[in-house]
Amino acid sequence: MLRAVTFDFWNTLVADAHGDEREARRAQIVRDELASLGRDFPRFVVDEALRTAFDFFDRVWIAEHRTPLCSELVGTMLHTLGARPPADVAARITRAFEDLVLELPPEPMPGARETLPLLRERYRLAVICDTGWSPGRVLRQVLAQYGMLDSFEYLFFSNEHGMSKPDVRVFKHTLAQLGVRAGEAAHVGDIQRTDVAGAQAAGMAACHFVAVNEHDLRHTTADLVARRFDELPALLGSLICPGC
Repeated sequence: MLRAVTFDFWNTLVADAHGDEREARRAQIVRDELASLGRDFPRFVVDEALRTAFDFFDRVWIAEHRTPLCSELVGTMLHTLGARPPADVAARITRAFEDLVLELPPEPMPGARETLPLLRERYRLAVICDTGWSPGRVLRQVLAQYGMLDSFEYLFFSNEHGMSKPDVRVFKHTLAQLGVRAGEAAHVGDIQRTDVAGAQAAGMAACHFVAVNEHDLRHTTADLVARRFDELPALLGSLICPGC
């Protein structure tokens, strides 16, 4: 029988409407910090440096199956700008970037707060999140803010472990913490490469969650497809997984 369900974070547990605002704030933070050191950069130059950091993130995420730390992304951005601020300034920029999600948080996915307690009554639940600018330290606070944290027995954030989806070790580690076999578990997430293919490679069932992100739907190999969070109890209850 199905005993455990793991969840992606972004576009699964939460929906983000503030990405552009946070991006603008990051650019302003960098410009202000460097201006205080006598280095003035136009907004478009800083924007390009931020895009370079994103490109670096994607290369590492895809090739190495890990997500660079926020400090690495900030370092890449500063290198692109040709800026070498004192260590305390770089650390201050990094911390401001990390905490920005608390100032402009994502919203809970519609139905998530009501559905998670129902799922917790039937399954052991965990989060498996590939992090970017925002580390597990602050994403735990986001979950707590919305009353969702207590639904999960374990939380895996890639910045804390040096590996990310679709590495099968991520899923196996999380399931070991829950005390269940891969054939008794399903993962819910929005990306084919990481959430669906990663979970299936680890021996789990996969539910492709497309409430926000449908980009991979045409090519999905998922066992289930969900468009709303409140569909999950019935869909997961009907799942025939390898260990059931």
